[in-house]
Amino acid sequence: MAALKSRVKSFLSGFQSKGHDDEQKDEEIHALQPPDLPHGREDLRKTEEVIEDIDQAYFSEPEFDCSELELKRTESELDVPKLEDRIFVLKTQDNAIYRKIYDLVFANYTAYVQELENVTMLQVSLQQASTTCINARRQLTEARKGVSHGGLGLLAKHRRRERLRALLDILRTLKTLQRTDARLKELLQECDYPSATQICIECQDVIQTYKQYSCVRELATSLQDIQTDIERELEDALEKLCSRFKADRYEQVQESYQKLGKIQTAVDTLLMKFTTTVHDTAYSVVQEHAGSNLPQDDLAVKMNYSNLCKLVTPEQFIPCLMEICFAVWRILHNYYKVREWHSSSETTSSGEGQEASEETFNRNYVRTKLENGLLRVWRDVQQKVRPYLLAADMSQFKYDDFLRVLEIVNRLISVGVEFCGEGSDSLQESMRQQSLKYFKNYHRGRLEELKLFLENEAWEPCPVRSSFNTQKLREFRFLREVATSPLLSKDSTSKNTVADSSLFQRYSLDENPFSQDYQEEEGEDVIEYGGFDDAVSDDERMDEEDSGEKVGQAGNRLRPPVASYRRQHSSNTRRGPLLSNTTLTVLRFFGNYIQMMNALQTIASDVLECLSQLFDYYLFAVYKFFTVDLLQQNREEIQLSTKLTTTLTRIEETLINQDSGAQTVVMTPDGGVKVPYPVASPFVGLDDPEQLYGLHCRTVAVESLVFLANQFVELLPYLKKYVQDSKHSFLEQFLSHTIKTVQELRRPIYHGISSKAVPFDQILQVMSSVKWDLKEIMSQHSGYVDQLLQEFTKFQKKTDAIDRRIHFPMEANNMLWERAILLSNRMFVEGFAQAKKCSNEGRALMQVDFQQFRTQLEKMSGIRPLPHHSYVEDYIKAYYLSEADTEDWIRKHQEYTAKQLQSMIIVGVGSRSGKKSRQRLLAIVDEVDRR
Repeated sequence: MAALKSRVKSFLSGFQSKGHDDEQKDEEIHALQPPDLPHGREDLRKTEEVIEDIDQAYFSEPEFDCSELELKRTESELDVPKLEDRIFVLKTQDNAIYRKIYDLVFANYTAYVQELENVTMLQVSLQQASTTCINARRQLTEARKGVSHGGLGLLAKHRRRERLRALLDILRTLKTLQRTDARLKELLQECDYPSATQICIECQDVIQTYKQYSCVRELATSLQDIQTDIERELEDALEKLCSRFKADRYEQVQESYQKLGKIQTAVDTLLMKFTTTVHDTAYSVVQEHAGSNLPQDDLAVKMNYSNLCKLVTPEQFIPCLMEICFAVWRILHNYYKVREWHSSSETTSSGEGQEASEETFNRNYVRTKLENGLLRVWRDVQQKVRPYLLAADMSQFKYDDFLRVLEIVNRLISVGVEFCGEGSDSLQESMRQQSLKYFKNYHRGRLEELKLFLENEAWEPCPVRSSFNTQKLREFRFLREVATSPLLSKDSTSKNTVADSSLFQRYSLDENPFSQDYQEEEGEDVIEYGGFDDAVSDDERMDEEDSGEKVGQAGNRLRPPVASYRRQHSSNTRRGPLLSNTTLTVLRFFGNYIQMMNALQTIASDVLECLSQLFDYYLFAVYKFFTVDLLQQNREEIQLSTKLTTTLTRIEETLINQDSGAQTVVMTPDGGVKVPYPVASPFVGLDDPEQLYGLHCRTVAVESLVFLANQFVELLPYLKKYVQDSKHSFLEQFLSHTIKTVQELRRPIYHGISSKAVPFDQILQVMSSVKWDLKEIMSQHSGYVDQLLQEFTKFQKKTDAIDRRIHFPMEANNMLWERAILLSNRMFVEGFAQAKKCSNEGRALMQVDFQQFRTQLEKMSGIRPLPHHSYVEDYIKAYYLSEADTEDWIRKHQEYTAKQLQSMIIVGVGSRSGKKSRQRLLAIVDEVDRR
């Protein structure tokens, strides 16, 4: 290895020797090549493998002693064959390294020769440069000796003067720079941002020119501070523009940022200022309204916004909410004006080439940022309003106050839709939670109030005008208004329609779209002042009094009070509906509930169920107060339909509290409600026969209920509009099983009153003493007919007296008379069936009696033809039928009782036929009765 190193060194040093020719170099290279070393590719690979097998110790240090290393390896034992093998390996490794060095030198030989030639050329150039310098110095010395020293001095002074002049200009410029500080501050105080920016930029250019002077470096530091002040002033101006936009001021700010080359920074700062303004404004408003509730220590400054909102009292909640909404409205309005300003500025363009391209890029950047900032600012607004809404306990708010909150929030949501095309699920969810909490408490209060009204109701008619309907009530007036702030869908308006927003064009910056219109409310024109008596003239009362002549027992003719019925029929056309005060209260509740459904449709389904509970409880109370007693007395004659019975059972099981000691409305664990049993007022008399057992109270109650049901049907389109389609089936079922069944309550009331007003049992006893087995035809009717007509005259007087008191409705009057006539006809049939014997002359007397009753009652009631008259006439005619016809008649006429049919057979056809025929017909009656 040492021999190899010496050979390489001598070879390289030979190349550096002067005058070494190429032939000698080639000989050196060939001499360096180791003998017997292969040159193939495979041999090169083996050479690399040999080099890799060399011990790394040989490459560790430059002065490494390889002999010492090899001797240490042979100190243990001296084995000649192994030693020879080791010597052979070392020689092989030595040749491989030598070959590697040879290849590297040979590969870089051309470059080495080229560099050597470059060095030679450089040496020649340096020798020429040295000769030129020597000649120049010699000639310069000769020129100095031949030129006058005075001319050169003059030139030197002239040059000095020019330098001084330049220095004077520099000093003047520096003096101007020193005075610029005060001038810039004056411009900033005058808010002349473009001029201040322009001067600052010019000063920076000057400073860059004279930066070599130490005083200029100090001025540069001062000017940098002034530029920082200018940018701070521009940021403050942007913050003020968020609260009140001024186009001229904004134009100055934009021009300044444009001079600074920071248009993109300007819009980013503007968006940040809008966000900050929203947060700071909302916090300051809430803090101001929290007032005395704020703690006096330092915690008030650090208080969280949500905790601060909880300190606002219920009295200050709505004013604070309006102020928050008005404040954010102003901010959104200013943002709208900013976008409008940029849209108008895009129509004018200046610059050419690269300048125009940069301006277009900046405008696109600003437009994109402002469009993306719409949602950002609107969501910042929601983040301030939502915690405020959730912090308050609105369950104890008055109804009008809560609706006012809904109106304000809905208006804010509509502002957001017009601002950025997005509604507010968060605000709607907040109001949904508050509305559910509020409405449960509100509904419980209304049920308590309804129970109180029902238990203190005197069931006297409320004198309303003939044109009265729900639309006349103040609570339903919102249905006639064009815009009642309905909830808008977030997809209903596109972002591209912001420029056409009606609210931002309709209201200026200082006009509050959330303020309540304090126009004088139109009063309700529903009450007929003066009461009912003023609607009846004195002549009509005289006709009423003259119609009450008694009918004599010996055939005195009855003067029929037709004028009374005609007067009633004509006056009904100008009378209002028969309503109680409780009915008006329930209607007002309906209006409030529907208004709640309209204002917040997310809980419309819950409100609808509560509204149905109001009607259910009112229906159940009327049923319990005025129908149950009459149904029990006439259980065999009249029954309610299956639908109405099922409805009343449902109400009693789901709505009525079964605890007899319950006095208040309670909420069930499942969110339902239980109302105590209604108890009628003790001042409502239902047992006085002179008042037809409370007919006026019963009539007011049931007719009010029917009117309420009819109004519910008219309100059905609005209810379907406000609830989801899935709730329409609930409405239809409630309509068919509850609303349309309330008219059935008329029948038990008027039937029961008719059965108690006329003593049919007494007259039936008188009929039992009449002899029907006459031998000759009678031309005069029986005395019980006059007695019955006298009772009907009394009945008619009482109904007319009630009519003067409550304006008896035509439908109620007709049904009352229809039920009384039906009971009279049943009495006739029952009385005829009591006859033990009956001749043809007796049957003729029956026809005369009923014909007299029919004729006089038609005149008295004004109802023609008399209803159910065929019921009596068919029974009388059946006496004349043959045996075969009687059998068919029995099977067709199943409206008669078995006792009545048996009497007709025994007294009629049975008296003319044999025993077998009579028994066969009686058996048919038993068969029909069982079936």
